[in-house]
Amino acid sequence: MHGPLLLTAEDDLTLELFEVVAFADGLQLRMALTATGRPAELAQYETRSLSDPGDPSTRWSYLSVRARVDDIEGEADPYHPAAASKPCGSGPPEYRTEPHYWLDAIPASGFISVTAGWPRIGLGSTTTTIGLESSTRTS
Repeated sequence: MHGPLLLTAEDDLTLELFEVVAFADGLQLRMALTATGRPAELAQYETRSLSDPGDPSTRWSYLSVRARVDDIEGEADPYHPAAASKPCGSGPPEYRTEPHYWLDAIPASGFISVTAGWPRIGLGSTTTTIGLESSTRTS
């Protein structure tokens, strides 16, 4: 993988994989989701439990990421799920999040498959197979 990889771009939604870092015991995926307009409003609503933990009406949804490394497949849990939002008063609403995902395996094949989506904000699932550089696989 060289530099950021655009996974999907739809009206008002962009999802990128901008870094894969290899460690001795696994891979860290760093992604970026940017939403504007109505998808941004929905994302802010769906993640209110991060910004307003005292709000009893919050429900939680977030960018769903599944990964396949060789014969292992499963849901990747986000860490650093913080988001930055631009208020509606200063132009169209904008929501951006840059979550990290941990995979407990290094692919012997040199490839990982990532499926990501967030249906509640209008981002359908997309699957991408990524070839890792040998330097990424052996760090």
